[in-house]
Amino acid sequence: MKSVQAIERWITAIESSKQEACAKEQQIKAIVDLWKFADLYDQGTTITQKGELQLEDSDGRIDKISVATSDLFLTPKENAISKILSEIETEFSELGDRYRALYNVEFRNPEANFDAAEILKLKSEIISGIKGDVILYKYVERIRKLPSSEFRIVNRDFRILECSYEDIQRAIDQNYLLQSDQRQWLVIVLSAVDNNCRSFLIDETIKTAAFSSGFEKIFLFDFYTSEIIELNINAKAGTAIKGVPLVASGVA
Repeated sequence: MKSVQAIERWITAIESSKQEACAKEQQIKAIVDLWKFADLYDQGTTITQKGELQLEDSDGRIDKISVATSDLFLTPKENAISKILSEIETEFSELGDRYRALYNVEFRNPEANFDAAEILKLKSEIISGIKGDVILYKYVERIRKLPSSEFRIVNRDFRILECSYEDIQRAIDQNYLLQSDQRQWLVIVLSAVDNNCRSFLIDETIKTAAFSSGFEKIFLFDFYTSEIIELNINAKAGTAIKGVPLVASGVA
């Protein structure tokens, strides 16, 4: 891994350049994203220059790989939590007056993203909490029960945004291969802060289906949970444009 001092020198050089503030911010973010990804992917990886990784194989041979980073901004969708709470409200409303009240559900910060199975576990926890069951809670911090003339569940700030196969393919299509004999990877960066949510619901198709791309490898990288998913690729000839920077926040 490139030393912290070297990374800091790159960032200082960008900050002191005459580029527009937005361009500086994008370049610095790309460096930080690549730095963290490389450290998690393989601590023996060296960042030899901005946008390039140096890997050593089992035979001791050194290979340089051009890596582009691209921010993934998801299309706004219904909060997955809202859908779950609506389903629970319907189920409990059919039970009569026994559970009639206003339930304010507070959640813990998730340590990883959700898939379909974990979403069902989350729903089960909420139901158990409302019923007063004694279980080991992973996601629910507390449930406050208040008087109400109807059964209602409220959630103030816990937002789960769905990440679909189409979202990923769209991000891939926005990035181009450079005209080079060098191996080229793409790292798609998922950020809860940038997408204004607390977590993501990862469509199971993302982990099983193949994406169309000319990149040798593509990774979905959650910056805050440090999760890395290597995507399956159905190789195709990429659009090679010499001298044209990669779309989005990649550093060529």
